[in-house]
This record gives sequence, C-alpha cells and structure tokens, in this order.
Amino acid sequence: MKTGIKFETFSSKAELQAAAAAWIIRCLNDALNRRGQAQFYASGGSTPGPIYQQMQGAELNWSDIQIGLSDERWVDETHPGSNAAMVRRTLLQGPASAARFVPMKVPGADPFEAVAAVEALYRPIGMADVLLAGMGPDSHTLSWFPGGRGYEESTDPASLHTVAALEAIESDVTGPNTLRMTLTYPVVAEARAVLLLITGKEKRHVFETAVASTPIAKLVKAAGDALTVFYSD
Repeated sequence: MKTGIKFETFSSKAELQAAAAAWIIRCLNDALNRRGQAQFYASGGSTPGPIYQQMQGAELNWSDIQIGLSDERWVDETHPGSNAAMVRRTLLQGPASAARFVPMKVPGADPFEAVAAVEALYRPIGMADVLLAGMGPDSHTLSWFPGGRGYEESTDPASLHTVAALEAIESDVTGPNTLRMTLTYPVVAEARAVLLLITGKEKRHVFETAVASTPIAKLVKAAGDALTVFYSD
C-alpha cells in the first residue's frame, strides 16, 4: 500500500466514532455553505451506527442533503442485514429525518435485473461530498468481493455506471446474503472526500500489506488525495 495517506489513529472505537461524526458534519456543512446542497453516501456495518446517531441532531440544512448508500445487501428493509433500515433507524431521526434518502434495494429478486432501475435513482445524486467506507478482514470494501460475479464491473475505472450488481462467493464474511448492489470505482474516484474506517490490528495489517489487486487497494487508488483513514484498535 502506498505511503502518504492521511491516517489518523484514535485511542478507542468510541473516540473514532465521535471524530468521524464531527468530520462528516464539517464536510457536509462546507458543501452546504458553498453550493447550497450536499451529497452523502453512507456505509453499513457495525461501526457507523453510533456515528449516525451522533450526526442526527446536527444543525444542518438537512432538507438540502441527499443520502445514498455505499452498498447494500439485496434484502428488504425488514431484514436485519438491511443497510437502509440501519440508516433509517440511526441517522434519519430528529432533524436529520428531513434529508432525502435514496435506498439501493428496489422490488425484485435479482439485483442484476434491477441495475437499470437503481442506476436511475443513483445517477441524479451526483458527486459525493462525503463517501463513507469500511473494510472487511478479507480486504473487501463497499461490496467489492473478489471473484464474485460483477466484481470486475464494479471495480472498473472505465465503467460508465454509478452502481453495479454483485454476487459474492459465500464466506464467513459475506454470510448467506451474497447478492449485493454497490457503488462503482468511478463514484469513489469522483468523491470530494472519502472516509475509510478501520478497527482492529488484524484489519490494519490487511490494509498496510494490501497489494494492488485487492479491493481495498483499488479504493485507495480511486480515492487518491480525497482519502482519509480513521483507525482504532
């Protein structure tokens, strides 16, 4: 992995989460002040929930903020693995409920058949002011799972699409929900700010030793100078 990445270390996961909430709020507020609107792509996972809870009461013009997802399991919002349901439960409360939220899951059993419909929802969101991402112990980020159907499309720098469907190879990391929808490489490359959250020494080792072909290395390359990494043990 290349050096020179903006890398901040925190003494605890709670400290990281508080700092991330403040960081995202600052970025969104800056975008609102400059352009009168802001776009935020929210990540799923266990770490972002408390971040979103700390963000929901921020004094922002939430009605001028659009929120999408970085990726989504192809499940309905009644499913416990739904990222959309988690975002609604943790972020879209109080003042933040005025934001415009765009889920990734649309009706239908096959995400590959639904790509055009999700593309029509996500392309108008435009360039992200903030894109939040995490990383798994297998180096996946967003729903970029190597070897899965749709992986090459999702990580293709020349892709003309905002979203891609993906069917991952089932593993302990994916669980049974292998059908996914994810943002593509060009969306990361165009984002004004990308915040990557890493927790635990095992994941830090994966990040620091990642080779160019791994998903996390692809995200780092795509994000370039827009990338900031927050880390805690």
